[in-house]
Amino acid sequence: MRKFAFTMIELVFVIVIIGIMSAMIIPRLDRDNRFEAATQVLNHIKYTQHLALTEDMFQDGNPDTGPGTGWFKSRWEIQFYTCGGYAIHSDRGQNGGNAASLDAALDPQTGKRLWIGAGVGANCTAPVAGDFEKMDLSEHYDLVNFTLTPSCRGAVATTGQISFDSLGRPYGANIIDGVIKQDCNITLSFNTGANEVVSIHAETGYACILNTAGTNCL
Repeated sequence: MRKFAFTMIELVFVIVIIGIMSAMIIPRLDRDNRFEAATQVLNHIKYTQHLALTEDMFQDGNPDTGPGTGWFKSRWEIQFYTCGGYAIHSDRGQNGGNAASLDAALDPQTGKRLWIGAGVGANCTAPVAGDFEKMDLSEHYDLVNFTLTPSCRGAVATTGQISFDSLGRPYGANIIDGVIKQDCNITLSFNTGANEVVSIHAETGYACILNTAGTNCL
């Protein structure tokens, strides 16, 4: 009888421990999923800046008139779409508009294109062979949308782009205004209602993930 009582007590302890661990792990899994998405975006911002520093695409001989033209078009940039995807590219062909797969940067580890088409409406173009699938954050991380601050966003708050010059300095969607003078904050909103914020510092281009208060880099 005493042995049975000890067995029951041990079982209760095991159940309590499992309950405590579950309470700790489940929120952590959600946090890790969001943080992984934010980390991916942060790393790709830094990679875009690295490409600009090591492979200057500046072409000052290009005309500054007509659709899609301009000396600034060829710079490496990271572009965010309403569908919840983004791309890293340089508009080598000076055709303007959204990135083309031939203009995309390649992932140094997998050799895949860091690109996804904007698609129609809220839907990203499905990746094809050679594309890095996780560029669609809405598909892989349950992202709802991006929200960008005015210094780097386009016509609406959920789209925008940041390009870098050969010194690593950041330019916003309206690149002819010059180096951005206010930080570019990219808020990743998830279907759980939680957010992560990736910030690109004005003038320097230093990028980091902000703390929950949105005041300091982690």
